[in-house]
Parts: sequence; C-alpha cells; structure tokens
Amino acid sequence: MNHSSSRHRIDALYFVLGAFVFWQVVSIVVANPLIIPSPLAVAWQMIVQIQTIEMWQACASTMLRALIALFFSFIFALPLSFLATFYSRIFRYPLDRISALMQTVPNVCYIIMLLFWTSRNITVILTGIFLLCPMIYRIFVEQLDTIMETWHPIWKLYPQPKRVLMVSICIPMLKSAFAAALKSASSMAFKVCVTSEILTGLASGIGRNIQMARLDLNAAGVLAWSIWLVLLAWGFEKLWSFCIRGFFTKTRNAHNCEK
Repeated sequence: MNHSSSRHRIDALYFVLGAFVFWQVVSIVVANPLIIPSPLAVAWQMIVQIQTIEMWQACASTMLRALIALFFSFIFALPLSFLATFYSRIFRYPLDRISALMQTVPNVCYIIMLLFWTSRNITVILTGIFLLCPMIYRIFVEQLDTIMETWHPIWKLYPQPKRVLMVSICIPMLKSAFAAALKSASSMAFKVCVTSEILTGLASGIGRNIQMARLDLNAAGVLAWSIWLVLLAWGFEKLWSFCIRGFFTKTRNAHNCEK
C-alpha cells in the first residue's frame, strides 16, 4: 500500500513537471500572453490573488453554493433511487424518463428560465441540483440493480422487510457508488456553479472573477482562477474519500456488533 502510494505521488510529480515544461515551451513559441500566458505569469497572478480578501471570499461563495447543490442532490437522489429499485412497477419508468430528460437540458436553459422565477444566487444552486441529481440518481440505481441481481435469490429464500433491506443491507453495499457519485458530482458541482455564476452575473464567486479577468484581457488571471477552482475541487475529492472510508467503516463495525 505504501509502495503504491509513493509510486502514485512520483507519477503525479512527473506529470506536473512535464506539464509545466510543455506549457513553458508553448508559451515561448507562441510569444503572445493573450493566447498562452507563461506558467510563471499565472503563478504570479495566484500569488497576488491569495493575498487578497476577495480571493478567499470568492472561493468561499462558490464552495458554499456547490456544497449546497451537492447536498440537496444527494438528499433527493438517494431515496428516489431506492423507490425506483424497490418499487419499480410504480416509480421506475417515470423517474428514469425524468432523469433522462433533465440530463439532456443544457444548463443555460435552466439558468434563463430560473432567472424569471428566483434570485441569481438561488438560480445557481437550483441549476446545480437539476444537473447533479439525475447523475447521482443514475449511479445509485445502477449499483442497486447490481445488488438486487446478485442477492435476490438469497433474499427470496430468507425474506426481510424492505426497510431492513434498504437501510441495513443495501446502504453499506453502496460504498463504491457513494465514492463514484461524490467524486463525479463534486467536481461537476464546482464547474456548474462557476458557469452559472458567469452567466447570471453574480457579485461574488470564482465565476465573477474569471469574467472580470476576461473583460480585462488578462489571460493569466483567467487561468489562475481556473487553477484555484481545480485545486478546490481536488481538495474536496480527497475529503470525500476520507469521509466515505470513515462512514462505511463505522457502519460495518456497528453491523458486526449487532451480530
């Protein structure tokens, strides 16, 4: 495990160094900071930004909107996926059709329509929920279908109440689905929120600062804010992995104690 982790860090370091060298060479060849700013120019922008209160406020605003959208997406998607699996005759078809429809609608359409009905801040959050919830629902449903297919013969021989099957048996088996959904949806939440911030013209957030840098023809500033966004999403991805391991370890231990 330690050897694998060390190897992973070394590979990541080589990748970063290779990307840095390639970026630097391309910026020298192009010789136009409006098209390809140098990595040193972007790094300087990040150093300047991190010393300002505006940068921390922008990251906090975007992070809060993304987390709210992510939280409510899971709150809606998890019970809906159980309804679609355990009460499939009633709920499966309409939920699948609604999920597929929501995934085909561009986020711009959500933003334009929601701006007629709600504030810009709520529009950003609701847009995130409308785009994330179907994706999380689909991940849970596919995992639950696999669980049902694998364990249905045993449950037929030893029947259990549906509440026991859902809470005590299926939820601990959804670890991989939770991990996949959190990693995918977390990164998507930040991207959706930043895009929505740009399109709605919110007064705070990473999206607003990217838009202002674009209007100032500051390509280095745009890339600097984009890197902050990537680092923020990456940090939360690592946090979710840690939380999932802890949660399912406690759940498994509690289940073993009950036995």
